[in-house]
Amino acid sequence: MLKSKRTPILAPPRAEKEYTVRIFSEQCDGCKLCVEFCPKDVLEIDLESFNSRVLHYAKVIKPDECVGCEQCERICPTASIFILEKDIS
Repeated sequence: MLKSKRTPILAPPRAEKEYTVRIFSEQCDGCKLCVEFCPKDVLEIDLESFNSRVLHYAKVIKPDECVGCEQCERICPTASIFILEKDIS
């Protein structure tokens, strides 16, 4: 087969990105803003557990559905939620 000197105009398609949601439960005050603003319902308030300040905190219930929009990270008043991109290579 002959080698071509042509190069593609567009980059080859990459796999979709995956994200991890990290919640620091000790900082979380359970305000529910992250739960309300998440478009994929990835989070909920854990009503069975308390942090050291005797407050319910947010937890991840659908980790594979996070789309990395960072709405929860931006809206969190205590800065206790972080969205991290997974290395899928």
